[in-house]
Amino acid sequence: MLVGIALVRNEEDLVETTIRHHLAQGLDRILIADNDSTDATPRLLEQMAAADRRVLWSRTRGAGFHQAEATTELAAAAVKLGAGWILPFDADEFWYAPGGLAAALRDRSEDAFSVPVVNFIQARGELKRHKRGVLRAVYRSEVSFGDYRRARHGVEAGEFSYVEAPYQRKYIARAVAGLRFGPGNHTLKGVGTKRPRRHPFQCLHLPLRARDVFHEKAAQAERLKAAGLPHWHGWQSHRFAKAVREGWADEEWAANSQRDGMLDAARGQVKLTYDTRLRDLLASCVD
Repeated sequence: MLVGIALVRNEEDLVETTIRHHLAQGLDRILIADNDSTDATPRLLEQMAAADRRVLWSRTRGAGFHQAEATTELAAAAVKLGAGWILPFDADEFWYAPGGLAAALRDRSEDAFSVPVVNFIQARGELKRHKRGVLRAVYRSEVSFGDYRRARHGVEAGEFSYVEAPYQRKYIARAVAGLRFGPGNHTLKGVGTKRPRRHPFQCLHLPLRARDVFHEKAAQAERLKAAGLPHWHGWQSHRFAKAVREGWADEEWAANSQRDGMLDAARGQVKLTYDTRLRDLLASCVD
């Protein structure tokens, strides 16, 4: 049994699409926890759970600062349900394998799969989040900027934009007692070998789906600061908060969204690669 686990906050524009997509990929259950959402996310989760018994939702409070612990608790609940595999995902991540995730995992002997993340880039005109906005993300960067540990430095130095930054891999893992996920689901403990191997799995990601995400990120930065966490924790949120506060959010959005297939990055105009995979994958899942 393949069980998806997710922790979400204020995702009313994407949460239904994300759930529909992953169920279509063959997930047997989705355990999804709402973390103090102030929008319609809890209502939508309640409606989806009532309509489909594969969706189980709960409320959790303050988990935004303890995301790894909350995700690990969801993994433990999945193990108790009898999961054979566990897939942690965010609301803006869309995991995929030809023929479906469940079919691709059948008869695999590995303990975990390390999967690269492909960042898609939103159209410049998407200023406010809405359900169909995800279908306009049809470009991505072709360039690789190396080690993900350089992401923050490279963005702040103007070497590349946030949506181009190298991104740490994510995991889909065999369900075992004691499984532990790290921050952002980028690390994994409690299973055997995790070496990257040849596999069909993809994680398509839309990190910035509209300009107004900057304001949500700015609010998140204030919550992080109030919690006393170090500045490097959620550095993206702190950067976007600074852009909003100092009045250069338009420039930051231009550097992280495409117009005519180009980014207006700090280093100049950057040509992007046209790629309809995300749109094609989600077209039937968007309400």
